[in-house]
Amino acid sequence: MRKTLLLIPCLILLLMCSCEEAEKFFDLPLSEQEIAEGLKAALNEGVDESTTSASATDGYLKNELIKIFLPSEVAALQETIANGSVPVVGVKYSTIMDVYIAATPDIDQDPFEELITAMNRGAESAAQKASPIFVDAITSMSITDALAILQGGETSATEYFISKTRSQLIDSFQPDIKSALDQTQATTLYASIQGFLAYEYEVNLVVTTQTIAVKDYINQELPESIDGYATERAVEGLFYLIGEEEKKIRANPLDYASAIIQKVFGSDEAQTN
Repeated sequence: MRKTLLLIPCLILLLMCSCEEAEKFFDLPLSEQEIAEGLKAALNEGVDESTTSASATDGYLKNELIKIFLPSEVAALQETIANGSVPVVGVKYSTIMDVYIAATPDIDQDPFEELITAMNRGAESAAQKASPIFVDAITSMSITDALAILQGGETSATEYFISKTRSQLIDSFQPDIKSALDQTQATTLYASIQGFLAYEYEVNLVVTTQTIAVKDYINQELPESIDGYATERAVEGLFYLIGEEEKKIRANPLDYASAIIQKVFGSDEAQTN
């Protein structure tokens, strides 16, 4: 009789509890589906934060961790022009570039620095358009072994997301990047840099003049366009920012309003990593 009387308050307590409270009462383990939902919620949070940050003025340009620099081939050309000269005649490539700039309306001062700025401005302009593309990829992504991802490293969800969607996201995002690069004049600036290799410079010698064809002295192959390169670097920058947000979520899940983020990343399972 005494045992029956002791059980009554417990039954009343359970009836008063919500489903969520009851689950906590019994300390039920997370299901694979719940973990997957939590991982996707964290990725969506990362997408929101990353696209907002990257699309702000100087979001790429002044963030050294995601800033888009010159493709290696273009950087090599820049180095050659800065330090090299035409053999025998001794005319510096930088002198030829100065004359070329003066004759090329699309360039103001330094085409290489202007290209870096224009590429980053293009990435900033296109970043906000990345949000629905990334969210669609997250929604449709199937997560296998969600517990292992939850208990993995501090950017495990982001790394899994990259492994499953990188190529698709680059293909989907490239038209937006191309449009933005056209608007910021990055495409035009790159064409001007390519044009320098076809430039012919007239040098006055003591008794005659000589035409110097740049391509005869600088044999630097350049990519046909910068669209693909800029798209890859822009997407990599967003992935980096998503990963940084995942670190914050794992460290302080209760700072986020999402109930599923709090539940999954605040769980005992999450704390085992």
